[in-house]
Amino acid sequence: MAHYGHQTQTRSGHAASRYTCPMHPQIVRDRPGNCPICGMALEPVLPGAGSEEDTELRDMTRRFWVSAVLSAVVLLLAMGHMVPGNPLDALVGHRLRPLVELALATPVVLWGGWPFF
Repeated sequence: MAHYGHQTQTRSGHAASRYTCPMHPQIVRDRPGNCPICGMALEPVLPGAGSEEDTELRDMTRRFWVSAVLSAVVLLLAMGHMVPGNPLDALVGHRLRPLVELALATPVVLWGGWPFF
């Protein structure tokens, strides 16, 4: 194998992709994964070298949409008393509402915010 920069040329002439951590450039791997130091997704060293699906983007998009839907329901419950006629009181009792809000907000904070801790 001959080394040309960060890309490795194999005997068959195909270039093997190399992946590195944006925060720790000393971490270089042959395939995508997570950085053993900080846990961030490894990025291709050369632009366009990674034709694999971006799992980190897919995961964050899922977290965003699930958290947005749960947050919208919490907002509706919290501001339901401002709707004329207060129709949400019939659905969720006045005493039960804080528990339902807690149950819906907990996954948003813990699961949705986990990557940012």
